[in-house]
Amino acid sequence: IIVDSTGLKVFGKDEWHQQKHAVKARRTWRKLHLGVDENHHITACELTNNSVGDTSAIEDLLNQVDDFDIFMGDGAYDGDPTYKKILNKNPQATVVIPPRKNAVEESSGYKQRNTHTAAIKNLGRMAWQKLVGYGIRAHSELAMLRYKIIIGPKMKARQLAQQKTEATISAHVLNII
Repeated sequence: IIVDSTGLKVFGKDEWHQQKHAVKARRTWRKLHLGVDENHHITACELTNNSVGDTSAIEDLLNQVDDFDIFMGDGAYDGDPTYKKILNKNPQATVVIPPRKNAVEESSGYKQRNTHTAAIKNLGRMAWQKLVGYGIRAHSELAMLRYKIIIGPKMKARQLAQQKTEATISAHVLNII
């Protein structure tokens, strides 16, 4: 499973309207979290308030996935809570999340994270990415692009419950196309 998130506009005037009429922006955003497999199939979809962080949505995404061997995400997912949730779901899973630039090996931390930290320190970030196959994470970026191009960058519904339904249906539509 390869995960990523993006923002979707709920309502508010666009930039042209703000500039022309000198009004303030009153925008609300939602955060769309997607889980994609290696075949570009969206396997998990969660819509949250924009205040919810990426690591907080991991558990809901993992509950939608039956089985996975590899979990891959960007640096926003780095941290003990993410590793704990992933390894609770599948203790044999390979976790590929780039540690932060100032990351250090932790004695009480997870072995995979320490391995990634040491490899980046010794080989460099680009060599580490090639070593672990991090380039496949582009599938989640492509899923986000497909969503915003085909479905659109704005939510149609006004309430969060209906927006969640809208996002789920949109993800199923993208799987059909």
